[in-house]
Amino acid sequence: MKFDCKEISIIDEEFGCTLTFSENVDDGIAQMNMTTDELMNSSGKYLMLQRTYPEDEFDKDYYYIEMSDFDKSGEFEDFTIDLYRRQFLMTYCDNLFEIGINIDDKKFENLMVVLAQIVNKQGILNFHV
Repeated sequence: MKFDCKEISIIDEEFGCTLTFSENVDDGIAQMNMTTDELMNSSGKYLMLQRTYPEDEFDKDYYYIEMSDFDKSGEFEDFTIDLYRRQFLMTYCDNLFEIGINIDDKKFENLMVVLAQIVNKQGILNFHV
């Protein structure tokens, strides 16, 4: 999968963190007037990485990947991520994901922090600053 990212969403909450790279900008107001078919076909390419924290001490963290190609979504393991100033590269299940990014220094630093949280030694993470 290859695309230029137009929107990066970072959500860091009590029970987990989520990072989403989207080919399209989310316009919630415009989407409220769309039919279900229009909404499903409008999302464009995206990649979401998520780590969910356990609710109690007996559970384990859960790592999940979702993308516009739903057949490749599922548990997130066995991957390599290389983050460059203008590109996010990831190899996952023998697939290469190339996402062009164009963000300022502060957003790049936030991206490095959240990637480290999500990956949590489950795969290989390389920063190329």
